[in-house]
Amino acid sequence: MDNLDLGSLNYWAILIAVVFNQVLGAAWYTVWAKPWMADVGLTIDDMESMKGTPRQWYPYLIAVVAGVVFTIGLALLVQGLGAQSAAEGLLVGILAAVGFIFTSNAINYAFEGRGLRLFAINCGYPLISYSVIGIVLATWS
Repeated sequence: MDNLDLGSLNYWAILIAVVFNQVLGAAWYTVWAKPWMADVGLTIDDMESMKGTPRQWYPYLIAVVAGVVFTIGLALLVQGLGAQSAAEGLLVGILAAVGFIFTSNAINYAFEGRGLRLFAINCGYPLISYSVIGIVLATWS
């Protein structure tokens, strides 16, 4: 744990990573909107009825806050493991996504009876995001 130092993290890289994560999420869920909505039981009318309510903006607030938290956590993992190359950052990102996101979602999805398509949609996004963010954090010093 001596390798973990919040003061020496590259906060510009973290900021860029958080912005990248939000842009990727918007693009990802735009592409996969119809199957995602079908699998979570939402319709276009449901989405329209959320306009002008906290239900419209609140998820984005949570997404940004969660993005900051997980990016700092990933930065600490990159730092603690001493990852300094693109390949090492990629590996840390993949390990984090598979080791934490996939496994947590797998448990929840099994108990909730959710399908494999929704699992792939909701896990594909963090797999790509964590992988790219891992590369950015490991190589941008």
